[in-house]
Amino acid sequence: MIKLARASDGRLIILSNQKFPNDISRVDYYRDQRLIMFTYKDNEDEDATLMPCEITPEVDQIIRQSPEVLVIAMAAKGGTPYGYEAPLIQIGL
Repeated sequence: MIKLARASDGRLIILSNQKFPNDISRVDYYRDQRLIMFTYKDNEDEDATLMPCEITPEVDQIIRQSPEVLVIAMAAKGGTPYGYEAPLIQIGL
């Protein structure tokens, strides 16, 4: 399951209780469609993965104000969480 949150400094946090296929190299946000796509480090030349999470108008405002994303994976179910920053590329108006 993927969840979105806001850090105390205003940055977007993407939390997952499952491991991603690889570390995320960047996150593309398509403003007009309110869609997030992940591009992974070893698969930058291949298709990106659509994030399976609805973006509400409130979360849209958090994303628009965030210069980057904090990614935290394996955040539950006994797995050791790990995190890193990824650039947030905003596309559209």
